[in-house]
Amino acid sequence: MTRLPLWLVLGHIALAVAGLASWTAYLVGNARGSAWAACAVVLIVAAFGFMMLFRWLPSRGRHSQGHATAERNFPLTAVVAHGMSAAVTVLLVALVVLGRA
Repeated sequence: MTRLPLWLVLGHIALAVAGLASWTAYLVGNARGSAWAACAVVLIVAAFGFMMLFRWLPSRGRHSQGHATAERNFPLTAVVAHGMSAAVTVLLVALVVLGRA
């Protein structure tokens, strides 16, 4: 059992791939619009990631399921490493896009 909706997980993955494709189009074709699109998509991917993170954190709320959810088995180091690399990606994409504006 998971508290992560399928649309959230698949949306996070699909948008991340779309952002990577947009960034690749920028690097290959030097199209400024693709860089801005990648920046926007990366921010949406980060928002989806934060939604999943908040659902992953343990809670004692009324709808809490304790440790019975599948995402509770994710190792803390993997979650932190994924989040840190995502933060660096967002920062670097924003710096490149703003530096070229």
